[in-house]
Formats: sequence, C-alpha cells, structure tokens
Amino acid sequence: MDLNVSSLAPGVAGAGIFDVFKPPSQSPKPAFELPLLQDVQKAQQVLKENGVVRTRVVHLKTDTYLMKDVDECGGPKKIDIYLKLENEQKCGTFKTRGAVNYVAGLDPEVLKQGIVTPSVGSFGQALAMIKNDNPFIPFCAALLPQDLHIYRSQLLENMGAQVHRLPFPSWWFALESRTVPPTFPIDSPLHKAHFIHPATTACSAGDATIALEILEDLPDVDAIVVPFCTGGFSSGVSHLLKQVNSSAKLYAAEVSSSTPLRTAMNAGTPSRCNHTPSFVDQIGGENVLPDMWNSIKASGIKDSLVVSPEQVVNAIQMMLNGLNVVSEGAGAVTLAAALSGQAGAGKICCVITGGNIDPDFLTKAMHGEVPMPRFH
Repeated sequence: MDLNVSSLAPGVAGAGIFDVFKPPSQSPKPAFELPLLQDVQKAQQVLKENGVVRTRVVHLKTDTYLMKDVDECGGPKKIDIYLKLENEQKCGTFKTRGAVNYVAGLDPEVLKQGIVTPSVGSFGQALAMIKNDNPFIPFCAALLPQDLHIYRSQLLENMGAQVHRLPFPSWWFALESRTVPPTFPIDSPLHKAHFIHPATTACSAGDATIALEILEDLPDVDAIVVPFCTGGFSSGVSHLLKQVNSSAKLYAAEVSSSTPLRTAMNAGTPSRCNHTPSFVDQIGGENVLPDMWNSIKASGIKDSLVVSPEQVVNAIQMMLNGLNVVSEGAGAVTLAAALSGQAGAGKICCVITGGNIDPDFLTKAMHGEVPMPRFH
C-alpha cells in the first residue's frame, strides 16, 4: 500500500541510545504511553485511507457451558463465542494495523535510510509489506531470536526482508533498549535505519481499532480475549474499553510454555519466567518489558488466562472444522482460553490475530499432534 502520510502519529519512538547490552536508564518521555480514544479514532481513519481491512466477526457454534455459574433457570450459563478474524488482514496478521498507523505518521525522509525492527515475524511482515509498496524505503530488516521457528524467517525472506537471527540476549536487548544491538558493527546500515518498535503508542492505537470494530458489531459483548504479545495490544484495547465506558472485560491469553504476564502479575513486577520454544511462536518471552509494565497495570487488563499447547491444538481444529478458518497458534490461544471457561460465561469475542501457520504445523494439529518448532 502506498502510505497516505499525515501529521506525526502519537508515541513515535526515536532510535534510542546505543549502549553495549545496557538499556537506556533515562528518557525524556516514556517509551510507551497508552493511546487515548482520539488517538484510536484517528488511527481508524488512517487505516481506512490506507486500505487496511475491516475484518469480520463470526459466530462459532459450540455447546460449551460454564458449570460453576447458573442462569435464571438454574442451569449452567452458556459460553457464546465469537471470533474477530484478523487472519483475514493484509499479511495475515493484526500487526498490519499498528505498522500502517505508525509509518503513516512519519515524515518520509526518516525512512530513506531503511527500517529495522525486533520481531517474532508478524510485525516484520507488516513492515516488509509497507516497504515493498513504497520504493523510497531501501530495505526492511527484521531482527529475530534464534529460537524462533524457521518458517517465520522464510515468510520474511519471501517478502524481500533482510532477516537477522540473533542470540536471545542480543534480540532482547533490541526489544528492551529500543535500539539496534552491538551485535552489528558500528558502520552497519542498520544503525542509520529508522528503528520501529512493535510497542509504541501509535502501534497500540492502530491495534486498538480492533476493539472499536468489535463494539460496533457486538455492543453487548461481555469479554474480549487477545493474546499477550509485548503488551501494547492488550493494554491498548483494555484502556480503550475503559475510555468508552464499556462493561466488557479484557483478558490476555498465554500458553503454558511461556507466561511472562502471569508471572509478572503473581510477582507484582516484571520477573523472569520459564520459557520453552513452542509452535505458539508469536507470543511468549522470558519477561514483560519493564518499560511496558506501568501501562499494563494502568490499562485494567482483567487477568492472564493460561492454556496448554494441547488446548491450542484443539482450538485450531475447531476453527478449521467448524468455520474453515486457518489460525496460527497465537491466534488460537484466545479461543482455547475462552473454551476453558477462564473468561467466564456470556458473549466472548476472541481475536484471532493471525493465520500464518506452517503447513506442517497445521497438518500435525489436525491429527491431534502438538507440533515442535524447527530452528534450521
């Protein structure tokens, strides 16, 4: 898409401070601020002008009840599940929303040295699409952790992105410090490129347009379930629900192989959790980003809902068999959480954040197997 460049979007982060494996300790303003309602409404217009898809909400027919709660007749309450299909978005990921809103707010001059992002795939894909549609951007570089499934690298390379797989400490440095790590020589073009972090106010505002659409389609929704990524998406949606005085609760879903939000909530502060690479490869890390924690707390996220890889496989099967919907693991984690009853009864909308699943993973999941990631 040829971007319709407007005035500077809120919360656009700069390149950060270069310091060997030590994130900057001070900044003139917070790296992330929760988007205001007007930021999200402005983003909605930006996305419309740039051809970003307004995705469907569909009903998933299930006979799932919450046995511990009863209705007015004394019977168990039904869990009525709806799916927000961001797998139908351009690039097959919701990250398109935040990436487009961020870049549309920039002066094109800052992009003429290229763009670089720390990613686990989806945000990099969205930026690669933008680069391909705007020839004045010379390159898009994606910094990936080495323990990410190789399929994510292949998707990015097929889109023409430069892929750099880094040891986890180097990749985490880029994510936490919001700058290119010293893994790269000081004369590397990456240091001159515009660094785009996936958790900025502008990205969060773009992502939170999903909530506006859900409220338009399901004004009486009781809960919305999203995956927990870096925290920008979940906190942005939760904060928006508060601003429009919605009674809907926002839950963030995680997979048991990596639970940074649940661990931080239990400890009251970002704390390292056990992290095992899994086929649910678009969410989960070793920790909550420290500069996101205050915003996550302030946003009003109701809870972290943790599910097993086996439950995610079941959710993938249910969507494909029932609606012919293909979801990656990070998208299916929301449905798995709703089916578990952790989000309560009533009308639950699960955001299916992407559909970029390795065909081999999908085949194994449809046979009831939990796929194992490959790194080479």
